[in-house]
Amino acid sequence: MIDAAFFSVAALAFLAAVLKARGLRKGPPRPGRLALCCLLAMLGLALVLLSGSAQEIESRIFPNLGRLLSNVCTLLAALGVVSHLLSLSYPQGGARSMIRRKTIGYGAVIAVMVGMFLSSPVPARVGDFGSLYSEHFALVLYIDLYVVLLGKSMIDLLAVSIRYARYARRAALRLGLGIVAVGSVVALAYLLEKALFVQSQSFGFAFPVNGHDAPCPALVSPLGCLFSVTFPLVAVLLITVGMTLPTWGPLLAAPVRSSKDRWLYRRLGPLWRMLYEAFPQIAMPDTMNLGSRWNLQRRVIEIRDGLLVLSPYRSPELEDTVNEAVERAGLSDRERAAVVEAMLIALTLDAYRRGFPAEAREEISSLGGDASDLTGEASWLAKVAEAMPTALKFQEWVASSMRTSS
Repeated sequence: MIDAAFFSVAALAFLAAVLKARGLRKGPPRPGRLALCCLLAMLGLALVLLSGSAQEIESRIFPNLGRLLSNVCTLLAALGVVSHLLSLSYPQGGARSMIRRKTIGYGAVIAVMVGMFLSSPVPARVGDFGSLYSEHFALVLYIDLYVVLLGKSMIDLLAVSIRYARYARRAALRLGLGIVAVGSVVALAYLLEKALFVQSQSFGFAFPVNGHDAPCPALVSPLGCLFSVTFPLVAVLLITVGMTLPTWGPLLAAPVRSSKDRWLYRRLGPLWRMLYEAFPQIAMPDTMNLGSRWNLQRRVIEIRDGLLVLSPYRSPELEDTVNEAVERAGLSDRERAAVVEAMLIALTLDAYRRGFPAEAREEISSLGGDASDLTGEASWLAKVAEAMPTALKFQEWVASSMRTSS
């Protein structure tokens, strides 16, 4: 079961690396894309090398060789994290020189770690080193270097993910950064528990979390396996999903968005027909069907064109009277804005049909709503359309009030 989990997450990481690598062939690559590909590939390879079936083969070459190779791949993934962040944070020339220095530093540390590991008497069986930490300081230093390098990269990744998630406009990017941040926290929890265990063993203290003295039989039992097996798996899974979500997330969400667009299109129907009957010229020329998103955009544009024609008939006095009527009706704040807008449309349309001269009204360019995207704009207009029946109930009262005041 554990091997199946390792291979499944590894396959996902490899697939994500391949998908990201395809972008390298399409014009100038985005900053950090190559580092991101290497990062994902190394995470997948680390899980494969750490699987039980792979370690049985690797241990025939050198005791616990799989653990060493997996740790090296993980540190190369950490280098990928650092390189990716540097590519995003600095100009191309400066980032390259900084990445070059980081690569040299990581290479030197990895070489020292490999020497420490190969020169230490590690056990032939697959598993943690247990009491050997108290006897061989080189193994403790090996783990300390691993924890510091990987931990530093995870802290940087966590900080950048949280910082930029606040400014991400796309929902998929914002969600992806949040998932990466959670994965970084899980990885840090794994490293903290690992560091505490190694230090307790080196100083001869009893460690409260059991399950480090033998290969894990399950993902969550004993408790030590939860930290040493499940946490790394979950961290790799979350980081992989989070870093690739902006690529494949919109594709999965497309059916949902298309359904929402069609629903908004239908909700806008009554308002559109009301304006089309008065201004047939707002209808755009028929073109080939480009999908539900285009249909929704076209309907919003046509409605806005109709409202623009009505704008000269919309005066401040009319808006004051409408607001007064809505306040007397005792509508909630949530309903009030849409009802006011619907009443203004109905009254200005009535004024247009009765032939009131446009010059007699002060031209108002703002037609209500504060949405900054198509979905928000369509949702606002849909609320106005649904408020039209309520608005028509007040239309005669407002019209009589305007005639009395004039």
